[in-house]
Amino acid sequence: MDQYIREWMNKGKRSEYLFLGLLTLLAVLVRVSVRTYVSDDWTVFWSSWLLELKTKGFGALAGNFYDYAPPVMYLLYIITLLPVNSMTALKGFCCLLEFAGAAVIAEIVMECTGNRKRAQFAYGIFLFLPTVILNAAVWSQCDIIYTLLILCSVYFLLKNRTWTGMWFYGAAFAVKLQTLFIFPFLVILWVRRKVELRHFVTIPVMYLLGILPAWLAGRPFSELLGIYAFQGSKDRWSLSIKFPNIYQIIGNNYFLDEYVGAGMYLILGILMMVMCWMAYQRVRVTKEYVILSIVFMGMLTTYFLPHMHERYLYVTDAFLLIYVMIRLRRFWLFLAASFLTVVGYAQYLTNQEPYVHYGILAFIQLGLLIVIGLDLYRFPVYEQDRGELDKMEERRIPG
Repeated sequence: MDQYIREWMNKGKRSEYLFLGLLTLLAVLVRVSVRTYVSDDWTVFWSSWLLELKTKGFGALAGNFYDYAPPVMYLLYIITLLPVNSMTALKGFCCLLEFAGAAVIAEIVMECTGNRKRAQFAYGIFLFLPTVILNAAVWSQCDIIYTLLILCSVYFLLKNRTWTGMWFYGAAFAVKLQTLFIFPFLVILWVRRKVELRHFVTIPVMYLLGILPAWLAGRPFSELLGIYAFQGSKDRWSLSIKFPNIYQIIGNNYFLDEYVGAGMYLILGILMMVMCWMAYQRVRVTKEYVILSIVFMGMLTTYFLPHMHERYLYVTDAFLLIYVMIRLRRFWLFLAASFLTVVGYAQYLTNQEPYVHYGILAFIQLGLLIVIGLDLYRFPVYEQDRGELDKMEERRIPG
């Protein structure tokens, strides 16, 4: 009997491997079929940066012709040394990371649910998500790099390997400033004593290690420290760049200077109130709670911050996929969020205005944010705290 059970299990494993293998093959074929598309970002930025690096070598990093974090430029320098087409090399590398990201997402879903089928479907859904395919294989963008590092960070934090998780988060920050969108969730973990203050040293350490080669190449240290501020100063021509947030409702081309400062103070105030409430909310910090907090923080910060781009929900969408695989009844949230994100991608890549006005999309995004916020608000409290809440309800004066 045991032999028959083992054979049946082996057949089940073989079918799973076949399923995952076919998904992977189809995902590769999709990316290969769109690899020749040349985006404006490639023409204007990436190709000129690669030409500078190919002409002057590693010493070109001493210049200020780039506004991306230096670790991304190191990747471009390595690409210039390869005997392959530069665009194909960049797209291919980022596409490989997409498969790694899908695998980490599957591992996190497995960690949170213990359900192999959900983990496998999460793997496939991420690989066939339109924005994921468009980001690297079509657009030549590299958002998967910092997203993969954040996914690894959260995976190790869920496994209680705090130092490893924080080193990955620090590496993500060294690659992309948008890593800060979900930073408040780390503050909540610190308040709940899941992370210690000493663990946050990984962020400046990894950032300094990331800029060290560029500094040795000759670029001034002060410029490297302020490269993220230099990035932000280039987008002052619009409050929202094809992104469905509050500025699409109130007008994203008016009061640019005034709204920038006001928007920064507004989101800081909102985050302080939200984090204060979350700090005193007596809930069990489960794996689901961690994922939900990341999704909420990512949606909240991008909704009120000025100068958001269409790609800035990339990492949040990855964690939203994990969340809806934990709570399947919330899968419609993922579908709606994916639709909103792909609208901005489509407008950039086609240079065509969307059929639906961004103001309407911004209201839909607000609705999604409210639903996620209510899920966080209604998250189960400790059992002992539930008894205290019931007593408070009993003592409440009628009327």
